[in-house]
Order: sequence, then structure tokens, then C-alpha cells
Amino acid sequence: MKTKPAITLYHSPASRAFTAYWLLEELGVPFQVVNVDIRKGDQKKKDYLKLNPSGKVPTLTDGKVVVSENPAICIYLADRYGYGGLAPKIEDVDRGAYLKWMVYSTAVLDPLISLHPKHIDLPGAETGFGAFDDMVEVLAKAVKGRKYLLGDRFSAADVMLGSTISAALRRKTLPETPALLDYNARLTVRDAYHRAADATWPEWLFV
Repeated sequence: MKTKPAITLYHSPASRAFTAYWLLEELGVPFQVVNVDIRKGDQKKKDYLKLNPSGKVPTLTDGKVVVSENPAICIYLADRYGYGGLAPKIEDVDRGAYLKWMVYSTAVLDPLISLHPKHIDLPGAETGFGAFDDMVEVLAKAVKGRKYLLGDRFSAADVMLGSTISAALRRKTLPETPALLDYNARLTVRDAYHRAADATWPEWLFV
């Protein structure tokens, strides 16, 4: 009898849960997927809210461990199953930069992308998140002249930040600078990226 994988990813197609799915593919660990149809309101059902009271995807369970929020899920997975390959160890000199980029998407990039195209005048936004153009420059400098965020070393930070950059470039909500396009091209040719995309992106996303 086949052993049931310990890891379960609660996922919805064409959602931010793609990031965790991509990282699981990179790690090569067995996992199963439970589809949560957010367009039908499955994320607000009683059983799911017991796992994630916020009613959002993704949520990951690993045995009795329950983790929600993309950065937390990806940090957990890379530390638990990366065996030093996709996450610098605590004492590694790159650990600080790694953690910064692991949370940059949700702390800075996503809020600024959401505000910028809508021309929302939110008092204090630039003080808190920074200016949109400054953020683009920071990203471009971070990947210009190097393969990945940590130099030649691919890490979970590239999955975390790269998934947001890739989606933003596809939706035209991030400028197509040469540095960002080159970086995105390096990420989107990876086999694990394609396996995750094939499994999670519905056909209507490209219509």
C-alpha cells in the first residue's frame, strides 16, 4: 500500500499558492494537493477555517505542523527539507540577505505593485513601503550582473521573490527592465517552475 505523503498543500489555481507549490517541486519532497476553490468560497468553509482562520491560501500541513502565509511556508520548507541547499544555515554570512528577500515580496513589492497602477494616494505609503521607482531600482540592482539573489547560489528566496516578479511582468504591473527580464528568464526555464505552472495554471489565465 502506498504511503500517504506527510505534506499537504492547500492550494487554489492562479493564486499566490503557486509560490509554495514551486518550492515543493524544487525540493523534490513528496506532497499532496488539496484544491481550495477561492472563487466558490471554499476558503471560508468551516473545516478550512480550522486550519487557517484567515481564510486564505496557501496553507501547508506537515504531519501535525500547520503553517500559513507564503513567506512562513517557504522558510519552513527550505529549512526543514532543503538540507542546506536552498536556505543558508543560521551561521551563514548570506542568511541575513536571504531572510530579507524571503519577506520582501509581501512586505514591500506586493503592496507597492497593488498601489501603483491604481494611483492610490495613501498618506505615508512612501514612508512605509518606499517609492515604487526606488523599489524597482533596488530589485534591478539586486539581480544585475549575478545569476540569483545570493550570487551563483539558487535559493528559496529566488522562488519567493521570483514568483512575484514573474507574475508582475506577465501582468505588466512591473517595468520590463533588462535586469528583471534576464532574471525572470533564468527562473522560468527551471524544470520545477514548469512542473508547478503546468499543475496550477488554468488555461483561462492565458486567454
